Amino acid sequence: MEELIEQAKKGDKNAFSQLIKNIENDLYWIAKTRIKNDDDIGDVLQETIYKCYKNIKKLRENSYFKTWIVKILINECNYIYKKNCKKCISYEDKEIENYLDSDFEWRNEENIENLDFYILIDGLSYEEKLILTLYYYSEYTTKEISKITKINENTIKSKLNRAKIKIKKKIEKGEIEYGKL
Repeated sequence: MEELIEQAKKGDKNAFSQLIKNIENDLYWIAKTRIKNDDDIGDVLQETIYKCYKNIKKLRENSYFKTWIVKILINECNYIYKKNCKKCISYEDKEIENYLDSDFEWRNEENIENLDFYILIDGLSYEEKLILTLYYYSEYTTKEISKITKINENTIKSKLNRAKIKIKKKIEKGEIEYGKL
């Protein structure tokens, strides 16, 4: 990937295209956590790719390419979201008071293939969906998520654990049948 990034920085359109193909699925699902309308998601992805292409030469550290493009994507999603709603609350305005521990690790459970990730996170807040998507689906570390969202890493850990507890409670209440989705 490093070589593709270097080629893209030098203006190689095919290298840039390959970079986007490598992460396009991740970008779509991250956008889907914030934007529900597929037309808006398409607009967000198009604008993100355009801005990335236009500014890739400014990327200082090639190893942060994916983090960088996800930041652009999140900013574009927030712009569309705010444009489409009358009153929005930014995830940056909220804090979680307590750090919650949970031994519930649904990432490692058997039959994870049978779970529809997006049914699991349905009903969670935007920031919880975003953090879970970045952590489990895109496999970012809590430190990387902290850089992307500009939220303290310990707060990311708290929100991650709180969201897992909410999902566990939904499964325990029978709102979601584990392995039957």
